[in-house]
Amino acid sequence: MVESVIINKDTGFEWTNLVDPSLRELSQVAVQYDLHPTSVQDCLEPEHLPKYERIGEVSFVIVRMFDEHSSKEADTVRKMTNKIACFIGKNFLVTIHRQDHEHLKVIRNKWRIYHKNQQNLAFMIMLDIYASVAQTYESPINAAAEELEEYESLIFTDSAPAATIIAKLYLLRRRASVIKNMLTSLHEIMLKASASFVDKSPYLQDVIDNTSRLQYQAAQLYEDANNLLSIHLSLSSHRTNEVMRVLTIISVFFMPLTFIVGIYGMNFKYMPELEMEWGYAMTWLLMLSVVGIIYFWFRKKGWLRD
Repeated sequence: MVESVIINKDTGFEWTNLVDPSLRELSQVAVQYDLHPTSVQDCLEPEHLPKYERIGEVSFVIVRMFDEHSSKEADTVRKMTNKIACFIGKNFLVTIHRQDHEHLKVIRNKWRIYHKNQQNLAFMIMLDIYASVAQTYESPINAAAEELEEYESLIFTDSAPAATIIAKLYLLRRRASVIKNMLTSLHEIMLKASASFVDKSPYLQDVIDNTSRLQYQAAQLYEDANNLLSIHLSLSSHRTNEVMRVLTIISVFFMPLTFIVGIYGMNFKYMPELEMEWGYAMTWLLMLSVVGIIYFWFRKKGWLRD
């Protein structure tokens, strides 16, 4: 679908918005605004990463907006985000995206009303797009931070299976990595864009600062998820070692007793201890003495302490 959002006859500015365009529609717009073929080809790639490049008098920008309808199990760029391609010229703006977004609808409705008597319309509209793209990541970052706190309280208890927590933490880390990388790319794009609009940099700086804040939160979330995953693996290993330690101690106590019982369980006809009056009591005394010696030796070595 091709939509003419703004046609300002006084300034000659046009904003054309394409939602899930066909190849024919995209080709017509490319010819109309003399867009570079390689940039148009990039618009057709659904997994294309964010970028900024300037070809002649036209700036080509790709940003990726978080998809609020994406699955909680999504952990890739394509599954978590929607691509928005923008061609910014002196007197025109072309935006291309496969799925419409509520934020983009709000921006279009806003500038349909306020585009009159406004200078540098392309820059001001892109400023709103940058701000909206960054804003879409705030909610998933906060939700992931709360989820991480829940996992943090669980790993120090045995209330949840270790394999389940590891899988969820790994998914959370992958999602945090995608968000962090998308915000980093957006930050770099805006820095490059500010170089082309030096006189408008104060307007852009506020959006850059907000993106930097979200970028820091996403990076911190990634590091916390990574650290928590490592701690959980260490605790799981520690619990396994504790179980093995207890089993080993029990085995050490019973190994010599099993040896003694094995000797007296042999069916030889001539065993002198079998005829002794105090043989049974002496055997018990021997076994208890062995257990006592092992116990005090372990206590001296500190191996029975928690």
